[in-house]
Parts: sequence; C-alpha cells; structure tokens
Amino acid sequence: MTQWLSVIVLLVNGALFFSGVVTRRQALALLVAVEAPLLCIAALAVVGAIVAKRRAGAGMRQVVTETLADSPFGPMVKTEIRSYVALWMWIRGRNSVPESDAVVFSSHAGTLVVPTAFALATGIEVVVLHLLIPWQWVQAVLAVLSVWSLVMLFGYFAIHRTHPHYATSERLVLRHSGAVVVAVALANIERVTLRRRFAETTPAIVAGRLFLPNADGTTVDMVLGRPVTVRMPALSPSRRKTADVTSISVYVDEPDRLISRLRYAGRDAAVEPQ
Repeated sequence: MTQWLSVIVLLVNGALFFSGVVTRRQALALLVAVEAPLLCIAALAVVGAIVAKRRAGAGMRQVVTETLADSPFGPMVKTEIRSYVALWMWIRGRNSVPESDAVVFSSHAGTLVVPTAFALATGIEVVVLHLLIPWQWVQAVLAVLSVWSLVMLFGYFAIHRTHPHYATSERLVLRHSGAVVVAVALANIERVTLRRRFAETTPAIVAGRLFLPNADGTTVDMVLGRPVTVRMPALSPSRRKTADVTSISVYVDEPDRLISRLRYAGRDAAVEPQ
C-alpha cells in the first residue's frame, strides 16, 4: 500500500508542477514532506521482507523474486529487465528458442514502423524542447527521459522479435510478449488453412478462437481436435486471461513454411487461396 501511495504522490506532484499549479520550490517541498518519507517506509518494508525471508532459509534469488512479486513495481521491473535482455539479444542477432530441433516462425513484418516513427518524433521533440526551455538541467532530464523511453520502446519490440513462435517434432509453441500462450501437440491439429483475417489486430479470444495477429491481422487458421488451454500474458497478474479454445488464428511472416512443417510432421493441411 505504501508503495502505491508513493507512486500516486509522485505522479500527482509531477502533474501539478508541469501544469504550473505549483512552483518548483513548492514541488520540492511536497516531495521532501510526503514522497521522501513514503519512499523510506517502502524501502524499509522491502528490506524487512528480504531479511525475514533470508532468515527463513530462502536463497537470495528466491527472495528477490518473491519480494518483487509482492510489489506493485515488480511487474514493471521484470518487464524492463526482460526488454533490456531482449534488446541485447536482438543486437547480437539471436533469439530465445529453448529447443535445439525447433523451426522458428517469425511474425514481425512491419513491427519496426511504430518505434521508428517514435524515434524520429522523439528526436524532433528533444531539439524543440532544447530551444524552448531555458533551464539546462530540465533539458538534460527531458533528453535522458526521451532516450530511456526509446530504449524501452525498442526493448518491448525486441521481446517480440527475439521470442518467435516455433515448432518441434511434437508440438507447436505460440508466444506473445515473450511468454508462451499455448503449446499445441501436432497430433491435436486437425486442419490448417491459409487464410487472411483482419477482424482482430491485437491478441484476443473470441468465441473459442485464439487470435494472435499483428497489425495486418492473421494469416493461418488451425482447427484443433481437442480444446487446449491458452494463457494470455499481461503486465498485471489480475488482467491475465485463461480460456479453452478449439481453433487458432495466428500471423506468421511465411505461412507456407508453417503449413509445410505441419505436412512434414505428418499432419494434413488444407491450403485455400488468400
């Protein structure tokens, strides 16, 4: 609770300052009077939880993981760390596919349009703010925040690009935002159809069908013999959805390769015109 209050106070304080409601001195006074004590209490609570768990015999990695899970900052911290790791993997030209015999199916066509546009807009924004704002320390802070936001944005897309869908000799693994949404046994795939759908452009579950599209919709339909459980990832655990589906529509850059792989695995695939 204290950590949430700290976040709320910080956001309100920043909003009041940048909107001109309070002066810089008043904002600093509010920060010292309210935010600093809350941060100290939150830090003491975190340290206390770590010490208690260490005394109970838990390992440091387990302690850190459990403490972050109990904190409102936990999902954000874990997502940020994952984005940095994914960005480094992307720079090195690697991806995260845990099985050596897997065949990768990418789904990132057109995904760089948005971050590239944001990068250009951010560059223009930094130049404009440099000309409009007379205080150098504010210019420096805004420039750092702009660069950091770009790193986070490209990191988010790097998570998607470095965690592609893949198929092994026994199953097809579909992922989103770096997390496994569903692993389907190849023997459970009754029919595969090359079909374009444009109704959904964000991951969704509609009438027993899982949609894993990109901005251009989906390219492959699959009908399953038995229902499978899918888990839709989300930043907040309370917003993660779990449901059973009997069909899947997914976007892959090369749908013909996916169908060929399923044929090679001994599955019947029906190909229809797009």
